[in-house]
Amino acid sequence: MERFRRRVSADENISRLERAINGFTASRRPSPVRQASSEDERVEDSFKGALGLNLLRDVTEPLIDFIFVHGLGGGSRKTWSKSSNQYHYWPKEWLSQDPEFGCVRVWSFGYKADWNERKENVLEIQDFALALVGEIENAPDIRRSKTKIVFVAHSMGGLVVKQACILARGDPGLRSLSGRIHTLYFLATPHRGSDLSRTLANILKISYGQKIFVSDLEPNSSVINAINDSFRHRAEDLQLWSFYETFPSQILLTNALIVNKSSATLGYAREHISPLNSDHRGVCKFDLPSDPNYKTLRNAFITTIDTVLSQSKKSHRFSQKLCSSMAVSQITSETIRLQHDKLAGLTGLSEPPINDLVALEDVRIPNSCEWLISKPAYSTWHTPWSDSPPVFWLLGNAGSGKSVLCSQVIRELQKENLRCSYFFFKHGTDAKSSIAGCLRALAYQMAKSDEAILRKVLEMEQDTVPCVQWDEGTTWRKLFIGCIFKLSKPLPQFWVIDALDESPKFSTFLKLIKDLPSYMRIFLTSRGTAEAQQGLAALGSLVEPYQVQTEDLLDDLGILIDSKMDRLPVSDGDGQLKLRERLLKKSSGSFLWVSLIIQELEQTYSEEDAEEILNEVPEDMNQLYIRMLKSLPSSERATRLTHCLFSWTILTRRALTLNEMQCAIKLDLNQTIHNLGKSLSAICGQFMSIDRNNCIQSIHQTAHVFLLSQDAVPALAVDEQCSHNRIAQICLKFLNGNQLQGTYLQRQKSGVQGSILGTELLDYACTSFSQHVQKSFPDDINTFKLLCTFLETRIPPWIEYLASKAKMYHVIRTVKNLQSYMKQRVKRMSPLSSGKDLLESWIKDLVKMNAKFRGHLSLSPSAIHYLIPALCPLDSMIYKKYSPRHRGFVIEGMKETNWDDCVAMIDFQDKQICASALGDRYLAVAVSHGPIYLYYKDSIQVKYALAFGERARTLLLSSDCGYLVAGGLRKATIWDTNSGAQIWTFDRAHVALSEMFDTDTNCLIAATQGGYISTWDLREGRETDHWEWNDSVESTRGMPKPNRSPGKLLLSPDASTLAACYRGLPIYLFDVKGKICIGCCRRKAGSIGQARGNQYLVDALAFNPNIEIDVLVASYGDGELAVFNKTSSDLRHCVPNVFAQALACSPNGSMLVTGSSRGLIRMFEFGGTEGDRLSLVYRINAHDDAIRALAFSGDSSHFADIRGSQCRVWEPAVLAQNDVDEGSQSEFSQGSTFVFESKGAEEGSQEECITAICGDEVGIYAFCGKLDGTVALFETRSATQRAILYRHALHIRVTSIAYHGHRSLLMTADESGRILIYRLSLEKDVDVEPEVASLVSDIPTEEPIQKLFPDPSGNGLLVISRGFATLRTLMGEQKESPIALADKNGDKIISLHPTRAQSFIVLGSNHVDVYSWFNAVKEEDPLIHDHLGGLSLTVTPPTPLLSSFSENSQRASVVGATEQLQPTKYIVHLVYTPFGPQSLRIWPAELLSGTTSCSSPQPYPDAEHLGSAMRQIIAVWETRLLFLDLNLWVCSLELSSRELGARAVKRHFFLLPEWRSGFGNEPFMVVFSEAKREFLIGFKGRLLVVKKGLDLAEPWSL
Repeated sequence: MERFRRRVSADENISRLERAINGFTASRRPSPVRQASSEDERVEDSFKGALGLNLLRDVTEPLIDFIFVHGLGGGSRKTWSKSSNQYHYWPKEWLSQDPEFGCVRVWSFGYKADWNERKENVLEIQDFALALVGEIENAPDIRRSKTKIVFVAHSMGGLVVKQACILARGDPGLRSLSGRIHTLYFLATPHRGSDLSRTLANILKISYGQKIFVSDLEPNSSVINAINDSFRHRAEDLQLWSFYETFPSQILLTNALIVNKSSATLGYAREHISPLNSDHRGVCKFDLPSDPNYKTLRNAFITTIDTVLSQSKKSHRFSQKLCSSMAVSQITSETIRLQHDKLAGLTGLSEPPINDLVALEDVRIPNSCEWLISKPAYSTWHTPWSDSPPVFWLLGNAGSGKSVLCSQVIRELQKENLRCSYFFFKHGTDAKSSIAGCLRALAYQMAKSDEAILRKVLEMEQDTVPCVQWDEGTTWRKLFIGCIFKLSKPLPQFWVIDALDESPKFSTFLKLIKDLPSYMRIFLTSRGTAEAQQGLAALGSLVEPYQVQTEDLLDDLGILIDSKMDRLPVSDGDGQLKLRERLLKKSSGSFLWVSLIIQELEQTYSEEDAEEILNEVPEDMNQLYIRMLKSLPSSERATRLTHCLFSWTILTRRALTLNEMQCAIKLDLNQTIHNLGKSLSAICGQFMSIDRNNCIQSIHQTAHVFLLSQDAVPALAVDEQCSHNRIAQICLKFLNGNQLQGTYLQRQKSGVQGSILGTELLDYACTSFSQHVQKSFPDDINTFKLLCTFLETRIPPWIEYLASKAKMYHVIRTVKNLQSYMKQRVKRMSPLSSGKDLLESWIKDLVKMNAKFRGHLSLSPSAIHYLIPALCPLDSMIYKKYSPRHRGFVIEGMKETNWDDCVAMIDFQDKQICASALGDRYLAVAVSHGPIYLYYKDSIQVKYALAFGERARTLLLSSDCGYLVAGGLRKATIWDTNSGAQIWTFDRAHVALSEMFDTDTNCLIAATQGGYISTWDLREGRETDHWEWNDSVESTRGMPKPNRSPGKLLLSPDASTLAACYRGLPIYLFDVKGKICIGCCRRKAGSIGQARGNQYLVDALAFNPNIEIDVLVASYGDGELAVFNKTSSDLRHCVPNVFAQALACSPNGSMLVTGSSRGLIRMFEFGGTEGDRLSLVYRINAHDDAIRALAFSGDSSHFADIRGSQCRVWEPAVLAQNDVDEGSQSEFSQGSTFVFESKGAEEGSQEECITAICGDEVGIYAFCGKLDGTVALFETRSATQRAILYRHALHIRVTSIAYHGHRSLLMTADESGRILIYRLSLEKDVDVEPEVASLVSDIPTEEPIQKLFPDPSGNGLLVISRGFATLRTLMGEQKESPIALADKNGDKIISLHPTRAQSFIVLGSNHVDVYSWFNAVKEEDPLIHDHLGGLSLTVTPPTPLLSSFSENSQRASVVGATEQLQPTKYIVHLVYTPFGPQSLRIWPAELLSGTTSCSSPQPYPDAEHLGSAMRQIIAVWETRLLFLDLNLWVCSLELSSRELGARAVKRHFFLLPEWRSGFGNEPFMVVFSEAKREFLIGFKGRLLVVKKGLDLAEPWSL
């Protein structure tokens, strides 16, 4: 026995480690005791190589720089040399002789990473990286050239190179240099650390002194994790090659891989991975150029060279074409980085599930999992475009290694450069059990691996609702069917999806993939459950199933056992063989069982103990778990700690990190535990493990289930509801304490310093507390009180935290959980309980606040404290609780008491709306005998007015909003919504009653009143199919053949089914693709009476788009809603007394909206086990005209109705509650217990809309002209109307208003061209009733008046009409000929002269004219003209208020604020261009006031294109430009700043979209009152006064 061996000295250990890592082979390292001679040192240093950047080979015209970077203990020469012979220094000797490297300059970098010196070294990887970046930056040959840079790094050198890339790409000053980095070669780089480093670090502490850079290499060290986290975001455009060692190195007394494959590879989608047949030191040392390993490397190098040469030629042509000196590499780098940001924003992901993959690869033993690859069925599946079934489904028992097999399949596909996307489901974790989350991850990876898919995905615009909130149906429809699957020439794509059975919506995924494109291949794994068998039957010939047999696993199980054999208490070969056979026999093919037993055997020290364990251990997993449970420490204190860990590990929404768990234990048990990672196994045994992200997880899903159900050890039994209740209380106490401190509150409490104890759990508590509340005891009064305290005291900082972390979608998750909790709790509460009202109010507030302010919070999370409460309705909880606390920002005139579900309304006044369509991006509205208006959905701004030529009967937007089709009486017209161009016009004999796009075939399908379906190919513009469906009705089946025209027709959303209604007959259903009649839908006699029921016509139809809810809803004339099963035609449910004239189903299938003839909107939720039950959940009492049509947006968050002349867009709270993927919800909702009611949009008839506004000179009063011709006086203190001063003609809109304070003259003009001038008598005391002293004049003109500008002296006024400016006296006398305002680039600009009060300036595109206020005569001042003639002005109309659009159909909506002429220090103009971004022009007024000639002044350069981010200029105040940006924030630009860029802009507060003047392209009616620094805003018939808005300021960015 060799139980006792001699102790090996640290020096000998160092020698062996050194030989393994550095490659000393000729002789043993000299003893540390011996003093080396100077000659020895010189030889050693010479062989090691010089420090810094060393040029090894130069060329005349280099295109590429290869830089070699050594690793731990290496040198700039030694690492790359097999011996001290110069010949073996291959980067210098061999590459310089290779003709393929004729354009390559070669360098080697050396740094001091000697770990065998007898002194401490404080240098870190960061220091080495800084040195490398500095050397490259300061190398003239590299700095002055435009070469591509290629790094070749060995071992730790790869980490140095990665950190160098991070530093270079994070430094704006190095942007040019970092953009040139092209390729990185990693040779055995420990991307995830090496176990050897821990051993080495311990030895060094004893013998040689600590080396920090050695500790950096430990697995999962903070340094490595930080580098990996940052590098993945900086490597999007880099070519990555990873080579790994395959031979073990001799380390101490054993042989082992220093860097295994999983650590040597990054796992990135585009990474090239290849093995080298060598040990760790041999991967970079070669004897001859014929060495196979050298050939492998050289060929890879040549691939890089060829790529660079090819790109260089393209770049040269590209740069010549653009006439730009910008390096193409920079353009590419910035473009890729921007694309990645957009993709991450769209999908909510920044990387694939690489950590899951790496964790499985760590488990996989080399040479295992080969059995599956050799299976013929797998080989056929893995061949692209083969005729085999596209889905390969691997079924196996729990613990049979399916997940590890998946990792092998992924790597095999990646090794063959096949496009592979993957996902690993995990039950109990929302992010990993959600079908929608899986689909987003797959889409993200497909876009990252395929440029065509990336471009297609990025064409999708960001919707108001983030993609992370889409359910699986919406995600599949929008990301895949509507986008990715539309590629014309796709490349093969592979999906690998593990543990599908751990998703609660197992069957949903299978239904989605039934219609896969031919280039898709899917690899699935699951247990062989009954649900899996049903799924196999449903997929039929699409799937190739394979059941894992125990015999398949024996070889891999043997490999696993053999890999652990040296740790087991067995001595000889026979004993090992017997142990192996016994384990295999008892394992039943379970890797989990074998792993657990091996872990237990590793803790024994004798063969007898091992034998005892093997005899006692049960083969059944549950019995094994019980045995493990009983072996845990049984003291009361230990049991409490174990139970606590079990509860928090099993029941939390996601896995907690070690730090989070330590914080949770402190909060739960008041126990402080340090180094939980080391003590976890002692506390929990083998039940818990720590993954690569330092998160604690149960070892397997079976352990998770066992711990929730076991009763063998009662003290460790986890009662699910009880534990959820306790966790909920802990989270709420935590949030109600001082831990939840928003940045705003921290600023208010300057005494708060340092970090707050327990903040490690803050993220989990904020995002997940509601899940535990929802699953807690509903009658626990303590939980309810804690929840109420949270709602009443912690909402603002909670919202701020979520917004700052871009996690606002958790607000809706919280709402859904609280709503579920409330449903359970109210059963135990009094109907009059205040608690019920409190919860209901907060639920509604959170939903509406999230929908209304989510975008603003993403820009300014702290706005929840000082802005948003003041903008909420007066009766809302957020206003009542939080608005009174912050009186700095005040809005007078806000009268809304409740949330308004109507977010936009378009009123065409005297014209009727005949059709509408709503999509993800656009709203289309057709006006009777008028154009079709295409609006942006979010802003309700007109994009195009499209001429159709007749009344549109139908409007339809394609799923991606790329096409709009309008159907008329005898024709259909299709437009491209991006360009507004008309694509096709089809003539047809009958009117189409229903139309739908078929995205698979790119066709338009129309069901016509003539009883036939026509199909038009949108690529060729011709009819490709014509089918008369009546021919398929068989009277023999009891279905009478219709003999008249249908009254209603409806195509299903996928155009596969047609529903046809005839008077006196049932509803017929037709299979469009199969061209057969599939059934008739009849109401039962018991509901209304069949004889009586059939005589009622069907008023409306709606198919549910959700593939899981196979129903058709019909509304009958007697008021009944009927729900039919589409497949069987059976009646499933009836709802009486609805009287719906219009129906619409949300695209996600959760909601049905009905509209009645009285304007009442009802919203029903689909429920029941099959989704065929309707429960009323919401009612909007907007009693008005009859609702004629309804349409949903693609994201199910909005719907639009049309009634009379109005189109309204609604966003009810209940829709927001249904737009989040549940993840853990396996059944359809059973409907809400509560029916929420909402009022409709406030009508303008109650208060006529304000159409013009101005203030007095002291800020006490505001004057407003209205739509009905009245002129009203408001006082700004309370924003209340004091009096009607006078009236224009009835219903003649006031277009402009101006006030001359010195002479107390109020001037107003209307659209008929009439001007009224009154002299007012106003008192500073607003309580004194104002008087209208006298009418000064009533001036008729011939043209509609756009603006009035009073003469500064008050003796006249400048009247702006269409194309002309006319100066008139107060009596109306025209002083001179009109001044033409037309200019080649638009209308001219009028401004006061900066220094001459008696003059005003008219600015044209290339000239400036000065006119006298006295007689409107152009002043001929040569000095002025010499000075101003060189002004380069590009102008457009000074305001877009009266555009050509406004004259057509939205007369009532076209309103605007009156712009007063005021002398300012700057002249500012926002130039609007039809094509391209807006631009900002700024001139200092002093440039226009000189008396001598000077060089032609130019406007300040708009260097950062600020104009493109501006929506509307409000005023120039002192040295600040006040403007409204595109996000509706009121901002100020400091014009005196040296650099007019984003840094000179401050953001103050935002306006609500509904405050806009109209619903086209009209601006907001906002005026700045300088006297009080207040903003006056006209909103409908009210005046809003924003006070102290400029006191709030924060940085602004483009």
